[in-house]
Amino acid sequence: SVEGTRHVYTIADVKPQDQGVYKLTAKNKTSAEESTITLNVTAPLDITQSLIDTNVLLGQTGILSLTCNAFPVPKVTWFFNDTELKNSAKHKIEIKNNVFSLAINKADHPDVGTYRAVVDNGIDKTEQTATLNVGVKPKVEAAKPANEQSCVIGQDTQISWKFSGIEKPEVTWLFNGQPLPTNDRFQITETEDGTSTLSIKSVELTDKGVYTAKATNAVGEAEAKTTLNISGIKPVITADLEAALQATKGESMTIKLTATGTPKPEVVWMRGNDELAPSDRVQVSGPTGEGEDTYTITILNVQPEDQGDYSAKITNVGGSLKSKKCKVTVMKSPEFVTKPTAQEVKQGETALFETKIDGYPTPKITWLLNGKPLTAKEGGQVEFNAATGDAKLSVAKVDLQQHSGIVTCRLENAHGSQEETARLDILAAPLITTQLPKTEETVSGKDVTLRVVVRGSPRPEAQWFYNDTPVAPENTAYDEEKSEYQLLIKGATVGANEGTYRVVLKNDLGESESTPCTLTVLEPVKLTKIGPATDAVDLKVGEAFEISFDVDGKEAPKVQLTKDGKEVKLTSVEGTRHVYTIADV
Repeated sequence: SVEGTRHVYTIADVKPQDQGVYKLTAKNKTSAEESTITLNVTAPLDITQSLIDTNVLLGQTGILSLTCNAFPVPKVTWFFNDTELKNSAKHKIEIKNNVFSLAINKADHPDVGTYRAVVDNGIDKTEQTATLNVGVKPKVEAAKPANEQSCVIGQDTQISWKFSGIEKPEVTWLFNGQPLPTNDRFQITETEDGTSTLSIKSVELTDKGVYTAKATNAVGEAEAKTTLNISGIKPVITADLEAALQATKGESMTIKLTATGTPKPEVVWMRGNDELAPSDRVQVSGPTGEGEDTYTITILNVQPEDQGDYSAKITNVGGSLKSKKCKVTVMKSPEFVTKPTAQEVKQGETALFETKIDGYPTPKITWLLNGKPLTAKEGGQVEFNAATGDAKLSVAKVDLQQHSGIVTCRLENAHGSQEETARLDILAAPLITTQLPKTEETVSGKDVTLRVVVRGSPRPEAQWFYNDTPVAPENTAYDEEKSEYQLLIKGATVGANEGTYRVVLKNDLGESESTPCTLTVLEPVKLTKIGPATDAVDLKVGEAFEISFDVDGKEAPKVQLTKDGKEVKLTSVEGTRHVYTIADV
């Protein structure tokens, strides 16, 4: 800036290039004057790239370098194992811009060691060290760095490669270009002569591929490859399928075979030409341990559609073969999945029996009532759904006398038979089918039984009446086979038992009363001789003769008097007194 007489030159931050002699000259017509100022610029050492350890191939040039910013420009002195180095055929020292380098020509093993650079610009001083290593690239010690090997599955195998190099290479193994899996089957060993060996235990089919041994040291790398092929032993069936198998519907069946081979064969099961895939119902298993060789297929809840010819295809890397065929047939003897249950139906309504059955072939179903086949004539209608196994029997307008009893459902097929029974009870109000007689007679002192036959369900209760007075139950009985209600009168007498009898029958559905029965008690003839006193009478002509008897009985006896076998008429009959009189004989 120039302000009035003041002239100013300013540098905000000096750089090395600003160093020099600054001269100010002022002149006019009368005179000239000048003034000089010397500017010296300095900068501390700033190493932006340090010396680093360097690896160099035997016979190649090794270069050590560092980058340093400083002003004045520093001087760099190089030392090898504390001996100062000068430019020579072996060592070349260079400075380009701010890069200071030392080149070691045709590096050899004596050149290996520690190199030191001392950096000094008169203001600041520092030093750096680095190690130079002279090495030989790894080399595969074989005619060719690639080969092939074969191994039988399940056996152990080894792959070996020998490498040389200085420093001794480190060997890593790859499988198909990827790091080798880490597990107990793979083991790597090395020997002093540089041989690296990969051991594989119990070779598997998945071990087939390219194995690469990669040797690496500081100056390079080399690799060798082995292609491993896996071979097998063709399967052999040691126990084939059975020729035929009968399976039970609804249960499980298992088919099995045994086969050997290396590796253990895989088995595909077939029904006809269709492959059977494992599912919730189809279970497939094979050998899991050493020494096992059994393969099975198990089908749960066997159905008719599972019938057919079963076979197995056995395969491994060594080859394949087919088993014999096993003809599977499905059967099941009849069974009741749900049994028919007892039914109570009101008179005139429809009775329905339901059951669920199973069996194969589908069983023949027969319904019976009290041991006899139930036909449409008796009102029976039969339904059957073969797909679900549901069977029904309906009986329309049931009648107590015709339909009450035991209903039987009988199942039959070629493999057996089965039957179940259930009771059919018809609910009906009492109905008297055989009434009491209007009159009944008995002889005094003898027993007499009054009988009435009644239909009704539940079984009616009976109350007997004598002259409208309830009779005690201890003298009543019931004949279940005849459905007959009985009243036993023991030692009947006129006074105690003669009169009118009736019976009232009741159940939950109603009641019925019999017609009245009049019981008459008959008494035997009672003959009492009043006179004469003896059985033989002697009289004189003209004397009176009288025979007198009291005759009693119920019904009233018929009385006849005879003389020498011929009837004679009684003289008088008054009540029970019967008299025959001759006034003079």
